[in-house]
Amino acid sequence: MRKSGLVWSLLCTAALLLAPSATLADDEPAKDQVRFQVEVGSDVENDLVTAVLSVTAEALKPAKLADDLNKTMTWALQQTRAHEQVKSRGGAYQTYPVYEDKKIVRWRGRQELQLESQDVDRLSELVGVLQSRLQMQSLQFSVSPEKRRAVEDELIERALKAYLQRAEIIRASLAAQGYSLLEVDIDSGGKDRPIPVRAEAASMLGRASVSPPAMEQGTSRINVRASGKIQLLRD
Repeated sequence: MRKSGLVWSLLCTAALLLAPSATLADDEPAKDQVRFQVEVGSDVENDLVTAVLSVTAEALKPAKLADDLNKTMTWALQQTRAHEQVKSRGGAYQTYPVYEDKKIVRWRGRQELQLESQDVDRLSELVGVLQSRLQMQSLQFSVSPEKRRAVEDELIERALKAYLQRAEIIRASLAAQGYSLLEVDIDSGGKDRPIPVRAEAASMLGRASVSPPAMEQGTSRINVRASGKIQLLRD
């Protein structure tokens, strides 16, 4: 017991002696290090339109409800296949009971269909056909993934150039002889938020009884941020 106690005492003393020097060693690399960021952006014309339609139905039995929904959606997909410029994918599918006096009296269901295209006129034509049996839920404009990647590549070059220019300003302002890059991170912020069209305009799109509304596709802001840290050189 005495031996172990002596060893513990020596270890504690050594830790206290080493602690100040360790702290100084940790702080030393941070001297003359500067962390900063720059951001560049561009307003890009939207070139992709996304429409969401849905079919709703009610039936006394779940099987009959599912059959009705499936038949309508099968018809909608057949209409979509005739428009090669429009891509389609299934959306949310929900069924739930309707109660009266705490008893299930019927079943209600809803299924969505999402359409995407870079041809607004062709999408409008298709929606006009589908609205005879489906309801328009939303219409949004955004930047296509391909166009976004191309714009981001250009913005990355601009962001890195701006980062180096800012680093030179910092070096000169702090009277350093030079600097070295310690780390640089690039952040494009992910996808842009789609721009929704007013509900009344979306509901009018493609109706057989009216002309398609004149809609401005608008622009989306794409930003790229460069952030990191440099080490100023004094000698």
